[in-house]
Amino acid sequence: MSFCLNPQCQKPQNQDGAQYCANCGARLRLGDRYRAIQPIAAGGFGRTFLAIDEYKPSKPRCVIKQFHPDAKISSNSSPKASQLFRQEAIQLEQLGQHPQIPDLLATFEQEGRQYLVQEFIDGQNLADELALCGPFTETQIRELLNNLLPVLQYVHDRQVIHRDIKPENIIRRRSDGQLVLVDFGSAKAVTGTSLGRSGTVIGSAGYAAPEQAIGKPTFASDLYSLGITCIHLMTQIDPFELFDSREGAWVWPDYLVDNPASDSLRRVLDKMLQQPLSRRYSSVTQVLADLNRTGSAPKPALTPPLTPQKNTLSSVEELGEQMTRLQQEKSVRLGVSYLLWMAGFFGVGGLHRFYNGKYVTGVLWFCTWNLFFLGQMVDAFILPGMVDKYQDKMRKKLGISATGVPLAPQNSISETVSLQTQDQLMIALVRAAQARGGSLSVTQAVMDTNRGFSEVEQALTQMVSAGYVSVENDPVTGVVIYRFNEL
Repeated sequence: MSFCLNPQCQKPQNQDGAQYCANCGARLRLGDRYRAIQPIAAGGFGRTFLAIDEYKPSKPRCVIKQFHPDAKISSNSSPKASQLFRQEAIQLEQLGQHPQIPDLLATFEQEGRQYLVQEFIDGQNLADELALCGPFTETQIRELLNNLLPVLQYVHDRQVIHRDIKPENIIRRRSDGQLVLVDFGSAKAVTGTSLGRSGTVIGSAGYAAPEQAIGKPTFASDLYSLGITCIHLMTQIDPFELFDSREGAWVWPDYLVDNPASDSLRRVLDKMLQQPLSRRYSSVTQVLADLNRTGSAPKPALTPPLTPQKNTLSSVEELGEQMTRLQQEKSVRLGVSYLLWMAGFFGVGGLHRFYNGKYVTGVLWFCTWNLFFLGQMVDAFILPGMVDKYQDKMRKKLGISATGVPLAPQNSISETVSLQTQDQLMIALVRAAQARGGSLSVTQAVMDTNRGFSEVEQALTQMVSAGYVSVENDPVTGVVIYRFNEL
């Protein structure tokens, strides 16, 4: 199938081999070479498509990025976004020579719109790997740092700050297990005079360094983001939950569940996470020197990710039952929380916060009549999120993943077996659907799970037959959408 790149096209699907869109008449080939076959994602400033290069006999897959600001976006933001889009092309052209950075294939302006075509990385990002296999061990974190820090050194040597390092932007390439750093859309080229000067605030919440949050990123900002990535991978806890704002300190070691970290690794990560720049590592070289210092764990060889443990659910039926039970538990807790919240109208405030583990604010609410009823009204809207965070903490303490899959202790001697391919794919599909709000298309499923179209379609069909997934069409694009009923 060919997909029309015209944002205004109401029926973008076309037959293979078509040169022009049957609905709007737009050209289907970008630069008479690249053909989009499915949309991958869309945001406020553009869209991304899975495509094929029709000039090469093997027709390899690639990625097309289209700059197309949403009409709702402020006119003041659009020029800056356009500049960042062109900047990404320049960065990829400069940096794509490295084998662990996607190569820039082409840039185009066609029918008044800007396009960027880059190498498609066949693999799984670390956020998906974390969801499927559970928290990373110290060995895996050391492998990650030793594998990715040289890539970051290559980037910094060319006077570029990535500014958006996070698990979603690190992909483990399927062919060789190497880690690939992607998404240079936020990257910034710096000079001796511009480094540390105020600029545009860019980055992902929870991962951006303090100085980056005020528009003054440095090379050390990337090291901070990489450190946050590591502690998130080790704990499987949201970065915001790993910092104690009352004490002004990171408490990530408290969340390690049967997954201890050595003192040497803790010292390295803690220094990467220092808020003041004067106390943080200033270069990749310094991090590598401490990481591999004599007396610390030796540099390990790159190994593939851990396979899920034996006690992972063995069938789609069990998975559905577990998801249903977790949803029921959440509904009960939410109902009890709202009952306790209502007690605040009778002068007994803060009980709903105590119930969900918010002890400090619970005392504050109790002593101030729910912040003089202001907190009472605010909590009516944030209570569902409070319940979600409490359940995530409890699952982590019990060693259970967000999907209800028990996680075997990482450092215990336990029998492990590989999941059957089909069952493993179904669990990955559930995680992908959760990340996308409970539904996804076949193309999104393919990109999120890094499996073939036929394999994904077969798994989705089986889940539809079992009654856990329903099928519908997107009212705008007409794309088939699979909605997970229990999410």
